[in-house]
Amino acid sequence: MTSKIKTISYAELVNALLAGLPNREREVLKKRNALGDSPRYTLEQIGKDFNITRERVRQIEKEGLKKIKTLDSAKARLPMIDIESAVVEYLRNHGGVMSENYLIEKLLQENKEQEQRALNFLLVNILADKFERIDNLADYFTVWKLEQVNLDEILDLSGSLKSLIEKNSRPLSLDELLNQFQSHEYYEKVDRAEAENQLILEALLRLRTDLNKNILGQWGLINWPTIRPKRMTDKAYLIMLRESRPLHFSEVAELINQADFDRKRAHPATVHNELILDEKYVLVGRGIYALREWGYEEGTVADIIEKILKEKGPMLKKDLLEEVLKQRLVQRTTINLVLMNKDKFVRMEDGIYSLV
Repeated sequence: MTSKIKTISYAELVNALLAGLPNREREVLKKRNALGDSPRYTLEQIGKDFNITRERVRQIEKEGLKKIKTLDSAKARLPMIDIESAVVEYLRNHGGVMSENYLIEKLLQENKEQEQRALNFLLVNILADKFERIDNLADYFTVWKLEQVNLDEILDLSGSLKSLIEKNSRPLSLDELLNQFQSHEYYEKVDRAEAENQLILEALLRLRTDLNKNILGQWGLINWPTIRPKRMTDKAYLIMLRESRPLHFSEVAELINQADFDRKRAHPATVHNELILDEKYVLVGRGIYALREWGYEEGTVADIIEKILKEKGPMLKKDLLEEVLKQRLVQRTTINLVLMNKDKFVRMEDGIYSLV
């Protein structure tokens, strides 16, 4: 059924519905809901345009919405039936409950502002009466649910998932959440098939205003820097984790901008300074940085060679080169030049290198 809505233009559908209204009612609804090319107007602004009171604007808006719901337009009837069926299908697939913004995201065919506003208008003003829509819950987005779904159980379940995340004090993937949830006391109270469905799990997480997902697909508290990073060093950290490889500072800056964390643009020089100052990062090549937690250590190539020889003892050159290249992204010729430092290293007759 959801495939049918792929051919629907929500903006065109709204225009078809509004076309059956008197001009003033149509204009009031457009301005109040930012439909078409209209910006969103306040009651006072609309009242001034039509030289009427704010209360009269409310009355006109109410009358217009009432008429839309009773209009028998062949052009609008079937698409509205398809949208309603799609809402039911999405809700069922997600455990019978979704946040309004998540539902809109699923229903939206094109990420265009006009389409989004039109869809929001259709859901809130026409279809909401056919479902249960709850918009006054603290710490929750506006909730859409099927009638048979117990809201209290859903909120308890969503709260339990938040508690699991807080207990770990770090972001968790859906797999990690599911594994830990299976040992949670609440797991015994829910249907196994639903509890093990990641679609449902994500829908529950997306109900809450205090949880969010980072670029790694991990869930955590919205104020954690590993979820919604504000500092440049935190953005760089997430990028490095996602790429799982050492990166040049200019590439880090480029990837930060592509990730679109916020409107603040990352400049290579700024990112470079952050990587230099933060102990999480280790310089492993010319302008190339890695995460210390990956096992990289600080120091020059000579320092790395010295540490390896101290830990492992004398080594053949090829083995020593391999060990150094695990820690530093440098040319083999660079390592060879460092090994020529006779004050630190000695090459024995059998080609084995050791410390002086």
